[in-house]
Amino acid sequence: MRRTPSSASRVIEVAKSPFRTATHAVPVLHGSSARPLLVTAAGMPAADAADLVRDMAGRYRLPDTLRRTDTLARTGPPQPP
Repeated sequence: MRRTPSSASRVIEVAKSPFRTATHAVPVLHGSSARPLLVTAAGMPAADAADLVRDMAGRYRLPDTLRRTDTLARTGPPQPP
């Protein structure tokens, strides 16, 4: 099955520190932070990905959804009592 542009995969990377090779990253200020997040994307323009990250909910530098995702990736889902 051939993918059409509308069904192509999109990947958004959000980093707190720069990669030497990611000179194309778009800086995004989020929440009350003065330090930007660095956003890159595949399958969509980086500027569009940066807008999506900028519009995510959260008062801090890392949006709430990304903070929760990071926690789950590091610790796994909560265990039942």
